[in-house]
Amino acid sequence: MSKHASRPADWRKAVSSFPAKLRPGIDAIWERGGRLGPEAVDRLRDACGGDLGAAMMRLLPLAQHYAVVPVSHFRVGAVAAGLPGRGRSPALYLGANYEFAGVALSFTVHAEQSATNHAWLHGEAGLSLLAITAAPCGYCRQFLNELSTAPKLGVLLPEGRRGYQAAPLARFLPEAFGPADLGIRGGLMDPALSAPGLDLPARAKTDPLVVAALGAARRSYAPYPTDRAGQFAGLALQFADGSIGTGRYAGNAAYNPSFSPLESALAFAHASRPLGEARRLRRCVLVEVPTLASQRSATEAVLAVVAPRVRLEYFAAKQARG
Repeated sequence: MSKHASRPADWRKAVSSFPAKLRPGIDAIWERGGRLGPEAVDRLRDACGGDLGAAMMRLLPLAQHYAVVPVSHFRVGAVAAGLPGRGRSPALYLGANYEFAGVALSFTVHAEQSATNHAWLHGEAGLSLLAITAAPCGYCRQFLNELSTAPKLGVLLPEGRRGYQAAPLARFLPEAFGPADLGIRGGLMDPALSAPGLDLPARAKTDPLVVAALGAARRSYAPYPTDRAGQFAGLALQFADGSIGTGRYAGNAAYNPSFSPLESALAFAHASRPLGEARRLRRCVLVEVPTLASQRSATEAVLAVVAPRVRLEYFAAKQARG
């Protein structure tokens, strides 16, 4: 196992619980990011007697290592299963809660949001299962109810020493309010609800970071207009090593569980990069359709804390009339 000595003891303990032949691949999550492709999931399922839920539960202790909790010091882990392909396992995506010291707790990224966002930005069009270390809070139940696959989503929770219980999301949110109540067909992660017609002036699109933010805005989810337009917004971060990460706005029928593009970008960068790697920011670009619920001020407030030397670069996009 590469750089094994750099792992904390509880990570090594969690990895050691897997069969010996799987340990190198599981330990490699540390460097490769918290995603397991279908072939790796097949091998893990085989070791769990074909039980995908059991495989997901075994990954939860590793998911908890992605938690950033300077405020609560309470680590929550989640593992999301994307949509399975024909005759193959779904990919699995790790996520954890992410707090920002010095910022209002309303900006906290919950583990369920992190895992969902991880899958979404990897191109998944829905989730089939979600394993969590503890029952989801009301905020997350409402967030998950926005998913395109919410009616079929199964939630897995620990039960007993090695077991788990499975229940549909509907059991956690009876008499739910969601997209269908506002006339929306589909939901979060449904590509049909993106905004490919968003655009910027040609002179703005000479900058690769602006182009990346525009692409993220086009794939954001904003079916609920706040005045005359949807809140489509995307953000791009450039790190000190020159790499670029993006994030997207994810709206919600109940408004408050909406997910900001900066939260999305930071959570995805954390979940998809090596654990413990320094992530110093160099630039931050926000592209949005200006509405009464602009992301600009909130993004500036959080950015001022997480990267005080980085100034937000803002671009207003226009949405093509359908």
